[in-house]
Formats: sequence, C-alpha cells, structure tokens
Amino acid sequence: MQDFYDAIKHLASGEVYALVAPPDAQYPILVYTPVDQAHIVALDGLNLLKRSRVQVDPYARTFAACEQLQDEVLSALLEDINTLADVRMGLSDFDSEAGIYRISVDFSYYR
Repeated sequence: MQDFYDAIKHLASGEVYALVAPPDAQYPILVYTPVDQAHIVALDGLNLLKRSRVQVDPYARTFAACEQLQDEVLSALLEDINTLADVRMGLSDFDSEAGIYRISVDFSYYR
C-alpha cells in the first residue's frame, strides 16, 4: 500500500491518513482503507502481479470540496499508478452534528 499512499500523500495539504484520521486533523482530509490485496493466478500458476483494492474517503466542510478531492485522487492515481483498473462510487454521506461531508470511492489497481 506504500505505492498508493505515495501517489496521494500530497493531496489535501498532506492531511492523508490510513484507516482513521487523528482528532486534531484539519479539514479537508483523505482517509484510505486497504480492502483487499491478492496475487493473480493464471493458467500457468502464480503471477508476480498483485491486484489491490483501496477505499478512499475525503472529508470536507462542503460536498463540492469532497468531489474535488476525489477528482484529485483519481488524477493522481492515473498519473502514478498506470494500472488503475476499476473505480466504483460507494456512498455519499453528511454528518450533521460535525458538519462534515464524505464521499467513498473504491479503487482497484494492479502492480
């Protein structure tokens, strides 16, 4: 997952975290969660290629800022990880108590 982090670490003013953000994080932030990583098995056996799946959640004070961050994530991944295979929109959410929006997107890529 280091390659994934390296591709997006400069986004959200560096507020990029694995699994959970610290309580003192400054919005907007990105939280990425590794979902799955598996070696590819072909007819001739185990391949060195791995498929990785990662969920990325931007959190921001406006929905537009979340959308912009997701666009930036996609652009950064397309630039750095040229084997991006699948992008799936998960859900959009608003926490009315905190006043924070979130958009979940699932990315799959091969390395």
